[in-house]
Amino acid sequence: LLLVTECRGILDNNQRFSSLPTYLRVSYRVFSAETSFFLKEANQDFMRNSSLQSRVESFFPYKAKRPPILNASYGPFSVEQVVPQDLMLTSSFFGSANKFTYNWKLKAYIMSDKIYLSKPKVQVLFYIVGRDWDDYSTTERLPCLRVFAFRETREVRGSCRLKGDLGLCVAELELLPSWFNPPTVVTGRKKPPDQFEGSPVELYYTIQPGDEKGECTAEDIRKGNAIRPGKDGMDEAMSHLQRIGSVSLYRGQETSQLTELRLDSNIVVWLPSKPVKQGEVVNVYVTVANNSTVDQFILRAKVKKGVNILSAKTSDPRQWDVKQEVGNGGKHSTTTVICQRIAPSSRNRSNSLFNEVVQMNFEIASFSSLSGTQPITWQVEYPRKGTTDITLSEIFICQKDLVGIVPLAMDMEILNTAILTGKTVAVPIKVVSIEENSAVTDISESVECKSSDEDVIKVSDRCDYVFVNGKEMKGKVNALVNFTYQYLSAPLQITVWVPRLPLQIDISDTELSQIKGWRVPVVSNKRPTRDSDDEDEDERKGRGCTLQYQHAMVRVLTQFVAEDSSPWGQLSYLLGSDWQFDITDLVMDFMKLEDPHIAKLQEGRILIGREVGMTTMQVLSPLSDSILAEKTVTVLDDKVTITDLGVQLVAGLSLFLQPSAASSRAIVATTIAQELLHTPKQEAVVSTWIQFSDSSVTPLDIYDSKDFSLSAVSLDEAVVSIHQNSALKWPVVAAEGEGQGTLIKVDMMISEACQKSKRKSVLAVGNGNIKVKFGQNDADSDTGGDYDADEIENHASDRRHKVSDQERYGQDGRYYGSSSAEREEGTIRKVSTTAKSVIKNKVIKNNRLDGGKLSDDSQLQNIPIDFTNFPAQVDLPKGNAGMEENDLVQTPRGLSDLEIGMYALLGVFCLAILVFLINCATFALKYRHK
Repeated sequence: LLLVTECRGILDNNQRFSSLPTYLRVSYRVFSAETSFFLKEANQDFMRNSSLQSRVESFFPYKAKRPPILNASYGPFSVEQVVPQDLMLTSSFFGSANKFTYNWKLKAYIMSDKIYLSKPKVQVLFYIVGRDWDDYSTTERLPCLRVFAFRETREVRGSCRLKGDLGLCVAELELLPSWFNPPTVVTGRKKPPDQFEGSPVELYYTIQPGDEKGECTAEDIRKGNAIRPGKDGMDEAMSHLQRIGSVSLYRGQETSQLTELRLDSNIVVWLPSKPVKQGEVVNVYVTVANNSTVDQFILRAKVKKGVNILSAKTSDPRQWDVKQEVGNGGKHSTTTVICQRIAPSSRNRSNSLFNEVVQMNFEIASFSSLSGTQPITWQVEYPRKGTTDITLSEIFICQKDLVGIVPLAMDMEILNTAILTGKTVAVPIKVVSIEENSAVTDISESVECKSSDEDVIKVSDRCDYVFVNGKEMKGKVNALVNFTYQYLSAPLQITVWVPRLPLQIDISDTELSQIKGWRVPVVSNKRPTRDSDDEDEDERKGRGCTLQYQHAMVRVLTQFVAEDSSPWGQLSYLLGSDWQFDITDLVMDFMKLEDPHIAKLQEGRILIGREVGMTTMQVLSPLSDSILAEKTVTVLDDKVTITDLGVQLVAGLSLFLQPSAASSRAIVATTIAQELLHTPKQEAVVSTWIQFSDSSVTPLDIYDSKDFSLSAVSLDEAVVSIHQNSALKWPVVAAEGEGQGTLIKVDMMISEACQKSKRKSVLAVGNGNIKVKFGQNDADSDTGGDYDADEIENHASDRRHKVSDQERYGQDGRYYGSSSAEREEGTIRKVSTTAKSVIKNKVIKNNRLDGGKLSDDSQLQNIPIDFTNFPAQVDLPKGNAGMEENDLVQTPRGLSDLEIGMYALLGVFCLAILVFLINCATFALKYRHK
């Protein structure tokens, strides 16, 4: 009975902090990543972080060229872990590249989606997105690609190998002539395709490693059904078919494409849009609008040297009479064509918008460069009506048979952090041309470009990169930048993510008060704040000191969003709408308080009250006077007291990584403090939180260490000893002999400069639990059972006291939580998490504290968590009778809102039962005679 009573008392004390948002104050940092963010998931922070023994944090490596490294540190302890590739969902398709391929994605472009019988060849360009164009090796072995075209039950294959600094290749497929025939079998009620619609053919690809020489093998590596992916597995995943798209097959000849050149409201000239070669004859068609009443006009054309003017022939001799005059000059040649209508117009019988009048022929005799243009100027004259303005047209001349151009971006996404930092974010661009023989040429220096919306994304004058500079208004999914080369044009699609405004300022406590009894030295430029009458005497005794104000933790959060391509412009979220990104480091230089006399911001993350009043914390735009975020902060005139001191002993750190159940791209890191000392003289430090009478909790280490001091006392010198470390200025616990329990008492006192007498002014007292067992570490303590990542997270997020080993552990050595919610959370997480990766780490040795005593180099296989860490009630020595009344060693804790509500509900139930019994008694007395 005595044992149960003692455990019940400790449990109640533990629960005071287990229901509060406390956590182990480890610092997380991500190395070897160009861009990464720590995250806040909606409604998850409180559930995960409510233990002094652990800290759970989600993070997102956005861009990384090497495997990122997560570091967790507290005091002299540090542990780090390389993030495994299975957690980052790195594609295994590029395994032969011997590179870290986290941001790599394969992009495919079909060069022409209309295939004619005269040219039955399909060309598909592949290239790697996210690969650094400057960081490649000529010996790098990129994989091969095999392309398949399917028509009914037949297939055609082609292949190519990715290579070069751009990591691209072009695959060719020669289609069979029989494929251009109508389908032999029409399924269901589907009508045979019209000759103008074309017959569809589906295109797929697979990725396969090359042979020893890096060449693509000819063997068919596909397994099972060619279209339907099979079961999971590395080998079969390599052979799964990925859909590229479809092309349409046409039996007819490819029609020549003409470009319209309107000279005025009556006359329209049609010129070829494709380039011509030397010696070819260019046909130009002159037409009159069908609704035109013009009966006579004179057309003049002027060409430069290198273009010969040939004949001009009437297209309809029954309607028009045509005469041509040619004049040759030194640098120019001119032709004049006189057109006279000789018959009434037949426009009423024609369905066309234009009637062809004359066909003019020009010969390309020579040109000065391999690729260029030849201009032709046009002018129309009407008798007795004057002439029109001169109109210029261009004929493209090229010795190459170009199929198309493709703009390539090093990355298909831009994270517009320029709005937050003022620093431009750019993505390099290359534009290549593809010829009919699949030759690829870099034409980046010769293209023109234009952004479809400069409020989303901009493009450089030389068209060599797209960028955002912070002046953009919105983000967009698949924003378009158009590139043009001669007669060819192609769009580049790129997604732009922007921070959602206004930003969110998250402050742990927006109402700061003075802390009763905690005096700190007055800064030279700060006058003592006004105190109440009962503090006047204290202030006179501690001259040069004033009461400490509460501190709060600050971070700035946002979501990265982009409008989709729908007409309504609905928002898409990076990672999802439940995730917020911690961007404090990006905006730290632009955070300020409107009135710095009332409160100040320290290092962008700690808010400190200075004077009674109200002010606003703001995040300013680095490029304008606009305010990106603001939040009101109040410094109150009332005072709070410290009601509790939470103590956690840290003998080492253990780091665990696992995938997030809510997002496949987020990673959850859990750091747990080791409480077990397993070697003689092994040392541990103290982590503390303080709770105030206004129910707020704050880690003690956000306060300046000069403003307080901590002293610790061992309640059993045979088990642990205490000494003060000058470097850390915190008490250090050393193992002396085996034992366990609440053996550490920690006193928090005001600074020496503000002590009013020889008796120390103690603000709070806390107790720490510790276990010393030589030859045994946290990994094999108690039962040595094995634990998965779900159990680790659940244990860390729900602090419960261990009543007995039999209650906590079953026969199989697994942990069984005392709470049903804990078990349910574990079950849900096991179902929703498909890929588990639990990383167990050892504590890094550190020589900062007494030659590395604060270290544990043992491999932590499994860590049962002991939740008897805060603060155990013990019978303290009654030597504090001499303390002053205002020093507030312990203040009785008032009822919480939940307890008040429960007691009120219990009272209502009791009253209802009483009324019911009275009614029953009255009824029985009244109708007893019946």
